[in-house]
Amino acid sequence: SIQRGFQAAAMSWRVVAALLLPLAAAAGVEEVTSEAQFKKILSDNPAVVVDFYSQTCGPCIMMAPIFKEVAREYEGRLKLIKVDVQRSYVGVQIRSMPTFHFYLHGKLENQFSGGDERGLKQMSQALSAKAEAMDVTVSLGALEAFYQKHDPSKLDKVDEIYEKYPAYKLVAILKKKYGVAPEHTKKTPPKAHAAEGGAGGEKKAVDIRKMDLEELEAEVYRRKSQMEEKEVAMLDRKNERRLEKILGSPDGKQTGEGGEAGQGVSAAAPVKVAVLGGGPAGVTAAIYAARAGLKPLVIAPALGGQLMSKGVNVENYPGLDGESGGEIIRLMKRQALKFSTTFADDWVTSVDLSVRPFVINTNGSALTAHSLVLATGADSRWLGVAGEEDFKGGGISSCATCDGFLFTGKPVVVVGGGDTAMEEALVLARTSSHVTLLHRRGEFRASKAAQAAVLNHPKITIMYNTVVQEFVGGDPAAGGVLTTVVAQDVSDASNVTNITADAAFVAIGHIPNTGFVAGQLEMNDAGYLVTRAGSTACSVDGVFAAGDVADWTYRQAITSAGSGSQAALDAERWISENSIGGLEDEEAEECHPGDYESWTMKQIRKQLSEMGVDVKAECRGCMEKSQFIEERRRRRDGRTRSRPTREKKAVNRCSAGTGARDRRRAVA
Repeated sequence: SIQRGFQAAAMSWRVVAALLLPLAAAAGVEEVTSEAQFKKILSDNPAVVVDFYSQTCGPCIMMAPIFKEVAREYEGRLKLIKVDVQRSYVGVQIRSMPTFHFYLHGKLENQFSGGDERGLKQMSQALSAKAEAMDVTVSLGALEAFYQKHDPSKLDKVDEIYEKYPAYKLVAILKKKYGVAPEHTKKTPPKAHAAEGGAGGEKKAVDIRKMDLEELEAEVYRRKSQMEEKEVAMLDRKNERRLEKILGSPDGKQTGEGGEAGQGVSAAAPVKVAVLGGGPAGVTAAIYAARAGLKPLVIAPALGGQLMSKGVNVENYPGLDGESGGEIIRLMKRQALKFSTTFADDWVTSVDLSVRPFVINTNGSALTAHSLVLATGADSRWLGVAGEEDFKGGGISSCATCDGFLFTGKPVVVVGGGDTAMEEALVLARTSSHVTLLHRRGEFRASKAAQAAVLNHPKITIMYNTVVQEFVGGDPAAGGVLTTVVAQDVSDASNVTNITADAAFVAIGHIPNTGFVAGQLEMNDAGYLVTRAGSTACSVDGVFAAGDVADWTYRQAITSAGSGSQAALDAERWISENSIGGLEDEEAEECHPGDYESWTMKQIRKQLSEMGVDVKAECRGCMEKSQFIEERRRRRDGRTRSRPTREKKAVNRCSAGTGARDRRRAVA
């Protein structure tokens, strides 16, 4: 079950949670926990990139592997460090997360906030190039020799010039003036990437008998992480191959059954189930559909829905105690990939439900599907007043759990009157100096219990019949932040109150992401999809809804996951009843030896043994790793091991449970 898989993974993560900091350093990214450590790193390294993050921040979770990738790419040229702003203060005030700082010789060269992968890579590249250009030294003798050859009149001032300019500036100035530069060398020669253990490049053996418990746990975690990285890399490669087949020809000019020529619809066969949305509802639907053999396609941006983007620690999901939203989504996706789900990192722009199969248009392609599971969720609703967009990330937020701690000891404002607004106010009251709650009506819509908790809290002030007129602060273009919330009485426009606040949290409900099917499916007045009684089926046959897109009441991760499983089961039943596709239509997934090249011989032998292969007997003549991998390919499924007859042909398939047989034995 999903929960059992999550529970095992979660237990493994909790066992090694305390080991993450030293291991992060080993992976090329160092965790910094004190101001003294931070300053020492800035003084010891010419170029430093800092990731100010939080473990409960969705975009932070999304950017973490990208940051690690940059660390590997610029190893030896840039020093990459991380600071958990919830746990450590290093003397830098951070207003939003993630925030990335780029330091050159101890001075802040550049910065930005948000999950901008391109920005991180471009600024890192620029910082590395600038640091490399500055990493030179020129000797006094070399400078004298240069002037002797190119401008002897300057020989009397060589000492003065040498002291006046740093070497990198001197090289640049002279090259610009004379077309050549004096002889110069690198200050820090490139580090040799020697193998662990020293002489001869031989890897030092690990003697576990000399390790204490913490070292053993760290070694276990390191090895598990290496195995997981290999598995994830293999799953990603398989996903890319499946996606290429689904999208059809690269030119996009051929069409499938549902599109007209020239419209750029993929010529590939329609998928049986397309899931739109990558949150708990969408990925759970994909897992159930994949286990039913429907080979679903999930189309969603990598962020993974509200659960990941808000990054809250989930404490009410059965089997998972306190895991982050991002970690839950990661585990879900990994499980779905194992069952041959295909993921497309893209946005759906429109869907045509008037043709069969349905046509799905994304930012980068168009494809067809026999059935759809809509799990696109709902986004936070905003006020739309002056200054709101300007100060998002600079004091305005929709998630107190994510950002509230940034304003510890400071006054804040909450806008709203429902249960969400009550919860936000109570969360903020724990850390902020004061909370002002604004509501446009004369009474709250929240539950009585939530209202009572807010009304009786000494740090919360309530302003009824009040709306926000404007958010005011410093110049956003210059990094200015929110300072004042201008509140207005609903019955008297001249009655305006300026509320001093370092932050404002907007909690006025959600907007379902259903605009792309507007006019094609039945919805309620608020835009939520209407499903048939006792079913997830929408008003068009073959379309099913899951999660917050059709749930305006509960909006929980667990209820979304449950409705995702229901939608997949309903879709499977509908496909069977309409006799769409069949086993004869299925094409075996090709095996690729490259998927296993990074595996160790021990892992390959273990896999073969688990498949029932006598490695010593069957691979007696195998000398190279590639030969063992080829044997593993043929034996991918060990459940059918009987010797087939001459009349039967074996089909070499990669997927577990396909009944693969040894092709050579079949024709023997």
